[in-house]
Amino acid sequence: MKDELELVFPTIEYKKQVEEYLQEFLDNGESEIAGDGGLDKIKDFDKWLKKIQNDLDIDTVEENRIQSTVYLTIRKSDKKIVGNLQIRHCLNQKLLNYGGHIGDSIRPSERRKGYATAQIRLALKECKKLGIDRVLMDCDKTNIGSAKSIIANGGVLENEIYVNNELIQRYWISLKKRYPDKSVGGKCSNTIYKIKSFETDKFKGDVVFYKFIDVNEKILISNGKPILDKNYKWLEFYDYNAKIKLTAIYNENNEIVEWYFDIAKKIGKENGIPYEDDLYLDVVITPEGKIILLDENELEAAFNRLEINKADFDMAYEESNKLLKILKNNINKLKDFTDKYFKEMIGDDK
Repeated sequence: MKDELELVFPTIEYKKQVEEYLQEFLDNGESEIAGDGGLDKIKDFDKWLKKIQNDLDIDTVEENRIQSTVYLTIRKSDKKIVGNLQIRHCLNQKLLNYGGHIGDSIRPSERRKGYATAQIRLALKECKKLGIDRVLMDCDKTNIGSAKSIIANGGVLENEIYVNNELIQRYWISLKKRYPDKSVGGKCSNTIYKIKSFETDKFKGDVVFYKFIDVNEKILISNGKPILDKNYKWLEFYDYNAKIKLTAIYNENNEIVEWYFDIAKKIGKENGIPYEDDLYLDVVITPEGKIILLDENELEAAFNRLEINKADFDMAYEESNKLLKILKNNINKLKDFTDKYFKEMIGDDK
């Protein structure tokens, strides 16, 4: 299914198909098409095409409206339109309450074939390209199929609200959710990788160990030194009762290079695999004891885009401030802690 569909921005070549697509909804007694960019109201392809072209740019979108992109969902095998969707490039207060980032529909004759789930998956890739980290979608509570499609793409129900006497479910999909990555985004082609659970007085959770044998592309930090290179090792600590994920980075000589703390909205586990839902702020510590708080601008930008609420914004700073206080004058204890687990995890992989 994932290779069967593609998203296409409408062009004049699709005029006849779009008109037939609209008519199928009308013949089915449906006068509204979610995520169609106003096609169901305009009912004129040429005017609609001009309108959605204007919606792409901040300089041409109608006043008090949000930039958006409309896509036709095309089945590759026969080039038929099976659905449509609209991605709003950001939220305002109205869309935060109702509407969200993505509106979508599947034509009546193509429903219950898994296309809704597949087209949302494609839409999320486009959201990522637009810099949207947390995607809001909603649906009528009675629309069980739509809810299942959202949940299948990682949607987490935040709440239910009444809109025009209809009970609406609001779901968030985090694109900041990170799982252990053996290839580190394709930069490594040969990695020793293992996960081990611990329950001690110092740490309860899972530790992920990487030894990067073949590195296609180094990762360098601001001083030009690598944190990913041949025979480097990483330890990731997933404490499921915490809001912080620690990564300890060791070089080819098993010397500590850097400690990196991610502030997380949640640290969890799915199908036996740990994950963190990143909340932007990071704390870095060098072996010399220099402590650096990173990515405050990213946290603020996400808050301004309404992708995180005030509680999450405040929590990120509360967690980072507590961490900074703990770390002050305790670098040696941190080193002893990570070294202990490093020796246990490295085993025969020295």
